[in-house]
Amino acid sequence: MRALFGGRRRSIFSHGKELGHYRNEMFQITARIDAMLVAVAGEIEALRRRDLDPDEAVTRLGVQEEQLDEEVAKLQAMMAPEELHGLHMEYETNLERALRGIVTAERGCAITKLPHRPPDDEEPYIYYKRGHSNVSHSRLRMAEIVEVLLNWEPGGPTDASVAARLERTRQG
Repeated sequence: MRALFGGRRRSIFSHGKELGHYRNEMFQITARIDAMLVAVAGEIEALRRRDLDPDEAVTRLGVQEEQLDEEVAKLQAMMAPEELHGLHMEYETNLERALRGIVTAERGCAITKLPHRPPDDEEPYIYYKRGHSNVSHSRLRMAEIVEVLLNWEPGGPTDASVAARLERTRQG
């Protein structure tokens, strides 16, 4: 009998095993990432409300940024089923947007240290608001993508658009 699939034999259930492994790993990683992004959004919101000192925020955000970078490396090392590559990459792109939001908030903190800065200067708060928006909006989009990634069945649609979500809601 001739070997199929690149010279190696595969059982009938291997796609299911690979998909199950992918789903489990994706669920674990995305759950950790989401929890970190909730914490990051909280830190930035505290900056916006003036409840958190910028120096302390930079320290906290730096630690969270490093933790997210570690998760990014794990995410990039994963092998998504071919049909899900686009969505997997879109998830990574939104995660990069969230990381840019952290950097934006850190930039706002740095502005507070500038000499000759007026005490009532609102510029850092503009950076905090922009950073918070990036983190929050990317987190929401990532949740939509994860829902599709974790529930996808072979041969099914890989659409994570708003229209597709509304259609799934109407059908379900």
